[in-house]
Amino acid sequence: MLSIKPFYTFLFGLFYLTLASTSDASQENSINTSGTNAPIVKDDFQWQFMADLSLVDTQVILADVKQTQPWDYLQLGLLLDISYNGFFLQTNSRRSSTIIGGGEFGYQITVQKDWQLDVILKAYIQGYNPAGIIKNQEQDIPQLSGLADREPTGGIALRYSHFFENSVFYVDLATARAAGNNEREAAKGIIIDSFYSYLLPYRNWDIYLGAGLTYYEQDIVDYYIGVNEAEVTNNRPLYEADGGFRGQLEVYAQYPLSQSRFLNTSITQSFYNNKIKKSPLVDKSQLTQLMVGVLYVF
Repeated sequence: MLSIKPFYTFLFGLFYLTLASTSDASQENSINTSGTNAPIVKDDFQWQFMADLSLVDTQVILADVKQTQPWDYLQLGLLLDISYNGFFLQTNSRRSSTIIGGGEFGYQITVQKDWQLDVILKAYIQGYNPAGIIKNQEQDIPQLSGLADREPTGGIALRYSHFFENSVFYVDLATARAAGNNEREAAKGIIIDSFYSYLLPYRNWDIYLGAGLTYYEQDIVDYYIGVNEAEVTNNRPLYEADGGFRGQLEVYAQYPLSQSRFLNTSITQSFYNNKIKKSPLVDKSQLTQLMVGVLYVF
């Protein structure tokens, strides 16, 4: 199993060596950024504000949790892309999950002809409030009743991105932390998140075919689906989770309705390794998400 201290040494050592041996992003202005699949130097001040309204049919791994109310299917997102002097706040326009929610704050360490290296701050896992979940369900969920809240997990990562003719691959090496609360201690660990996206143009459609693989270290997984001694009940035995993997397959498509409005639609299939399902809090290891929405660009 990977340990935290060697990863910290690698993370900051690579950061230092990269800064010492390469030019920073603001000095890479000679790079050709005209191609849609080339790195773009984020040197000048640029911004874009977007609003997204989507209908989402989604599943979660928690036992017996379903969408029960009409507003459970409705998601509104306010998105801001902004960059200046190598710093940026962005959404990942190739992935449905980040269009629905989630931004990335980062800095371009170096930008080359077909690859780049960034340092990224982002939320990797959403938290959940068991009492709030049960309140919105049509029946009680004994596996979650009285369970402590789980806070979101954020992390700092080195991201390597490589650009091909019609595709891009990136991998994040992140050290992540889930905040503690009065009932549960904080957790920290490594997350390795990789994704490959291939652009397939068809008439006026931009169709992105994606595949991803994510590794979560044991402490992070146990924080979300483990059961400690204070949480044990007749319906919830003691359980310590192992590290886990998530694989994803996704088709995400975008169609321009006008110069400022775009139709978005996607289907995402997620697969968790079988050990995840051994938790008393979990009743499924495969999740499907369907989305259709309209994105307005100001």
